[in-house]
Amino acid sequence: MERSYITFMLSGQIFGIDIDRAGEIAPIPEITPVGKMPPFVAGFINLRGKLILVIDTREALDLEPAPTSLNNNIISVDINGSTIGLIVDSMRDIVTVDDSQITGPPEEWEKIDIRYIAAVVRREKDLVTILDVEKIFSDKEKEIIKTSAKKLGRKKKTAPSHPEGEKEILRKRAELLSEKAAEPEAETGKGMSVVIFRMGDEDYAMDLRHVLLTEKLRYIARIPSTPDFIAGVMNLSGSILPVIDMRVLMGYKGEAKEEVPLLIVSLGGDRAALLVDEIKDIAFIPLKDIKPPLGSIAEDKKLYIQGEVIHNERIVVILKTEMLLAPERLGVSV
Repeated sequence: MERSYITFMLSGQIFGIDIDRAGEIAPIPEITPVGKMPPFVAGFINLRGKLILVIDTREALDLEPAPTSLNNNIISVDINGSTIGLIVDSMRDIVTVDDSQITGPPEEWEKIDIRYIAAVVRREKDLVTILDVEKIFSDKEKEIIKTSAKKLGRKKKTAPSHPEGEKEILRKRAELLSEKAAEPEAETGKGMSVVIFRMGDEDYAMDLRHVLLTEKLRYIARIPSTPDFIAGVMNLSGSILPVIDMRVLMGYKGEAKEEVPLLIVSLGGDRAALLVDEIKDIAFIPLKDIKPPLGSIAEDKKLYIQGEVIHNERIVVILKTEMLLAPERLGVSV
């Protein structure tokens, strides 16, 4: 039997929850603090017209505290019949494993209280700690979560400090998340979280589930007799990854600058590094807003394009990860 989990990073460790428990995944927006709450309650946000509590997951799990940043994400989950948001350091991916890769909670665990652990998933070199979100909170705390909606907005605490530029981005994200969908499909959270990046003067996006992390471009070893969009290979923590120059693949010219960003992506166990000009944001895109690619786009480019969407008054081209990592197109083994 196969099971699927959505995984994320917290304090340098990989955690996960059952995908059936997860709702919408969103980049962290501006959070409104609220007083007279347990310390693990960060505040509340407006998610599609509904006020929900946001939990500082590090605090709830007794992990080392850290200030939030633009890179954090929020995963909405159901706790005792109430929707709450869990703050995580960053999203990782969705894993599907069979029962042979799943073990029960350990008798001892140095990372967190074993009462919070539903299972442990073994993946190659990684161990993923699967959380039982119901057990993280005591019965009293769950009752507080369930009844606290009536108190939202009262007696605010001091909001955490962010640089002014970040505050504006957080405010814009909050406005986006608060928009109540007109279509039933979007009200149920049917959409995709994407990472948006720039190449040349255009914006592109990719399903966040396939993005593991970001790196800076450093040394790349060139490989002869490969497609021109293969910049070479790189060593990432002992693994050799092909580097795809997305600018060349999508028809842009010019040499890559030093220290430009790389997106480390994964699909079905295959990994690659995508060279882009700038990583801009993480956003939630309702499926109903995605339109087919323009007919004027060259056929060889359409192979990589899922569709287009308007985001922040700009056209964003959504790419197909499965086509980018297809071995027959890369010309190298990944």
